[in-house]
Amino acid sequence: MHELSLCKNIIDIVEEQSRNRSVKKVKAIYLEIGELALIEKSALTFSFELVAKGTIAEGAILSITDVPAKGLCDYCGVFVTIKQRFDPCVHCGNFSLKVIQGDELRIKTMEVE
Repeated sequence: MHELSLCKNIIDIVEEQSRNRSVKKVKAIYLEIGELALIEKSALTFSFELVAKGTIAEGAILSITDVPAKGLCDYCGVFVTIKQRFDPCVHCGNFSLKVIQGDELRIKTMEVE
């Protein structure tokens, strides 16, 4: 369950940014998670509630936006949407796709007081 350690890292970043901006309370955190990131959203939400207790983000809403996976075909140079790693290019059928989007976890923004 790596979601617990991911939440610890998210809280560390949120607390650091809050200190730098004299934030009193974090009301919501907006995340972008790629389809290939292998993150279980329900486990992430559950872990967030545990890790956020006693921090500036306790009680904050965790909002998650899915980021579709995209790849660039090394053979034909076309950008394609993919469902999983090692998918073939839907344009030429070649298996030389380089993942360019979809494996990220990013804090997009926060609502604060």
